[in-house]
Amino acid sequence: MKPVTAPRSRRWLRLAVPPVVVLLVLLTGLVLYQWEQPDEDDPAYLSPVSTSAIGAGTLADRVRAAGVTISRVRSTADAFRPEYRGDVTILLTTPQFVHPEYLQRMALLPASTHVVVVEPSRQTVLRGQLPIAGTDRALASAVSAPGCDYPAAAGAGPAGVRRTRYGPIDQRVEEQLARCYDDSLVVFSRGWTTMAVVGSADPFRNDRIGEHGNAQLAVGLLTTRPRLVWVDLHHREAPPKPEENPFPGGPTVRSSTRSATPTGTPTRETARPTAPATGSGRGQGSPQPQGSQSAEAAGDPPNPLWHAFPTWTYVVAALLLVVFLLYALARARRMGGPVVEPLPVVVRAGETVTGRGRLYRRARAREESLATLRSAALSRMARLLRLEPGADRETIVAVVAASSGWPPYTVRDTLFGAPPEDDDSLVVAAVQLEALSQALAEAVTTEQPDVAEGARR
Repeated sequence: MKPVTAPRSRRWLRLAVPPVVVLLVLLTGLVLYQWEQPDEDDPAYLSPVSTSAIGAGTLADRVRAAGVTISRVRSTADAFRPEYRGDVTILLTTPQFVHPEYLQRMALLPASTHVVVVEPSRQTVLRGQLPIAGTDRALASAVSAPGCDYPAAAGAGPAGVRRTRYGPIDQRVEEQLARCYDDSLVVFSRGWTTMAVVGSADPFRNDRIGEHGNAQLAVGLLTTRPRLVWVDLHHREAPPKPEENPFPGGPTVRSSTRSATPTGTPTRETARPTAPATGSGRGQGSPQPQGSQSAEAAGDPPNPLWHAFPTWTYVVAALLLVVFLLYALARARRMGGPVVEPLPVVVRAGETVTGRGRLYRRARAREESLATLRSAALSRMARLLRLEPGADRETIVAVVAASSGWPPYTVRDTLFGAPPEDDDSLVVAAVQLEALSQALAEAVTTEQPDVAEGARR
């Protein structure tokens, strides 16, 4: 006769099933969202010859109907050719693929040039050294009123362009000319040229151009000049060769304080040209400065992760956290205090650093890794600059910017910016931090060699 066993309890399912179901719903929604997002490396994405949903053939036809000649090029270097200089608009549909040095060289184009950049990311803004203090990107585009008197926006009315919102312009570096659609359309000077940053690609796409005032806005931005150079780029560009000069006989760059590219190679900071190459003034159709649209004082950029998901996702996450905490408390056992034991062997410092780095990588602790690097860099900078203990962020940013020659908004983003979103962002932030430390050390060594030597000791 078999012994009678008690039925196995299934009460744990009451705690496990609801969180798992909610988590599966969230993951399914995120996967579907990512699946529906267009790929910028797709040859049809915002291409003037594409009739697909993510193409821009409809916009190209409307621009031609307005009397503007379109020249399609496959690389940013081609947009700098002599035949495209003068009274021209340059459209960058995939600025994430444009090499940062080309974005910096936009300041050297003639004064009659107008550049339109479609939805640059925070990394693109930082690498291209655009004078914008931070970005804030939402999940989807929203419709909003222009809220400005910029001709292209005022003529279009409400448009679905509010997705990526851009921070204030550093008016000590460049001049803000217009700010529309709740900070999603920003027009500012860029050296001799003017640059318009658009916060969403919807007004340019075939499947969204007919909504609201999208068509009027896109056509208005691209028809201020008689010729449009459409950069149809769908792959990452190689850096320009040092021996290549895209502006023979044109403007030159005034030497100023040293800066660094994201790869860590020291370069000269792009300043305003000494003289324009062609054209006079700002050219016809250029926007005028708006007194009421002055930029706010630059502060710490908001964390884009807070606005990346709808509000209900944070409520669900909080409920899941409470459920897991209650489950952990129900299953936990009473444990004693930790016991301190000596190490059985002596571990070399190099092996310790390598092991700790591998643990960070395995745990995907990108934020903690960058925080450790920033803390060490701030300690070195404090010794070099003889800062008081407990100095606030703005004081540190002002002193470091004045000593290194870097723009304050770049120093602020490098030392106190948002946490990295992926491994590539962590590498870019680490390289940028090392470049700032080297620039500061070189500046202090040149001005006060005794202080730098004492800091090293």
